[in-house]
Amino acid sequence: MAEVDKLKEIILEKGKKPRFKKAEVAEPAETEIDMEKVEKIVKRMREKYREEGVEFEEVGGTLRELRGIIAEGMGAKIEIQTIEELREVKSKMIKFLAGVYVKLEGILKPVAKTISRFPEMEMLSFYLYSANMHYSSRQYLALTVAGSTVAFIVALLVSSAVLTYLQIEMVTRVLAILIISVLAFVITAVISFMVPRQRAVARGNEVSIELPFALRHMSTELRAGIGLYRTIQAVASAGYGALSEEFARVITEVEEGTDTKDALRHLALRTQSKALRNAIIHIIRALKTGGNLSESMNEIADDVSFDLRMAVSEFGQRMNFFGVIFIFGAIVMPVMITILGSIRNSPLKQVMPSFQMLPLTIPVMAALYIVIIPFMLGLFLFYIKNSQPRV
Repeated sequence: MAEVDKLKEIILEKGKKPRFKKAEVAEPAETEIDMEKVEKIVKRMREKYREEGVEFEEVGGTLRELRGIIAEGMGAKIEIQTIEELREVKSKMIKFLAGVYVKLEGILKPVAKTISRFPEMEMLSFYLYSANMHYSSRQYLALTVAGSTVAFIVALLVSSAVLTYLQIEMVTRVLAILIISVLAFVITAVISFMVPRQRAVARGNEVSIELPFALRHMSTELRAGIGLYRTIQAVASAGYGALSEEFARVITEVEEGTDTKDALRHLALRTQSKALRNAIIHIIRALKTGGNLSESMNEIADDVSFDLRMAVSEFGQRMNFFGVIFIFGAIVMPVMITILGSIRNSPLKQVMPSFQMLPLTIPVMAALYIVIIPFMLGLFLFYIKNSQPRV
């Protein structure tokens, strides 16, 4: 039962206690876990960190903490509440979705059970924990299924009304309604399952941005003779955003009896920040060897700042190429289509046969200008926004 105790210690008894406890979604509490599957996930995370240049064994020791986080549900001693209790929270949206799931439980429970077998569900509990989202994977799965069902019903009603108004023939109408409704369900579910990972990554980026300032703050405190624990407390209350919240969770762990090095390892495991993991490796190493922690933190802060500057520089260089693509897609291509389309659709008889072969009819040009080109430019801008370094 050591794994159970470690799971309770890491997930349920930290800093900000979860507002929501575990909910029964798929089946009644299962006490057996496929540890072979858990080991595969641990191996995948380990390889990911090594590719980033972080030696995972130094952060996680025997990786026991990570196994405990991923193997959610193995602890029979963990208190499990029902989904009905989510109807008592303040969020109106959560109340509504919980109510939908409860009312349609007979239909949605098998759907949730089927979705829970997908490979993407394996890492859901880890990313929920990493993003500091106070839901268990079962609770989040229930809310996702309920939200997807609402999207299915809305798409069903809207598509039925629109296609009926357009007087589409019955067979085509029914097929189109089913396809649109199922797509709405699937897209909503996929987006919902992407949210925890995106939030975890965004939280890691916030931590990386504030890390150089926090490390220099800690270095100054240590140089003044203040202990590491008091220094972590100072950072936790200094207003460094997500980093201060994470350090507050470390303080709570230490106050509950966890060793400082173990609490820092937990921080490295749950945070999607390469810079923070590297920093914690050096901090733990300095604690073990008795090195000068103040100087180490200054050096780490300089390295993190240098990495951030290099990321900005590389992004600026890429933007030169992106600028050329954007000019072509937003200016040159529309003008070229306009000229060729004008010649193609000209009523003059002197139009060359080669121009008449172009598929630039009026409906095609309308589709290009109204749908295709805006969609391509939107994807391009979305990619640029998400690839720019957060500094």
